[in-house]
Amino acid sequence: MIYEDERATIISVCKLMQSIGFFLGTWGNISMRLNNHILLTPSKVNYDTMKPEDMVVINMSGDIVEGNRNPTSEKEVHRQIYLLRDDVKAIIHAHTPKAMAVAASSAKEVPCLVEEMSQLLGGSIPITFAYVPAQEHEKLGMAAAESIGEKNGVILKNHGPVACGRTMDEAILVSKVIEKACGIYLDITDKNDMQKISDCYIRSERHRYLYSYGKERT
Repeated sequence: MIYEDERATIISVCKLMQSIGFFLGTWGNISMRLNNHILLTPSKVNYDTMKPEDMVVINMSGDIVEGNRNPTSEKEVHRQIYLLRDDVKAIIHAHTPKAMAVAASSAKEVPCLVEEMSQLLGGSIPITFAYVPAQEHEKLGMAAAESIGEKNGVILKNHGPVACGRTMDEAILVSKVIEKACGIYLDITDKNDMQKISDCYIRSERHRYLYSYGKERT
């Protein structure tokens, strides 16, 4: 089994994210870029029971190199950002309440409000243009990569935040700063401004969760 130390690191960070309320259930995922490989959390595996061998290694083309499980269904978000950004070595996609609230608004970005955003994120936090259902893997990944540009974070519309770093520690810190920035933004803006997910997407996502989530080959 390759990348044993890195697998242990990802499991530790998953448990940290869960303990601070950034991950819920099996929602949220983490990756590391290792040479020409990407080490990813698996799809639909609880963080409390996740083991090193549950991780999935893919190449930069998205093919599985090692692992018996399916990679996270948001594999393409990670892969597309790594293809765009040579400087990014770790990515955390969380489901944090304040960032998700901003994701449901009509905001196009979270403006740069505090110095941590300048230093860690490179300024404002872009928000992808429109909601993309999770099963549209490539479209979701392309939307994330197109929106993030040179920033270290992006918010997926009606979904959640993606934090990037040169190291895993930096990605953790960026994730925390995104949530802090979104909290400040919500405190000073109109809370009644929201954009809802359409009924057709609600039905399709519910069906996917019940019948195919965790079984898909992405």
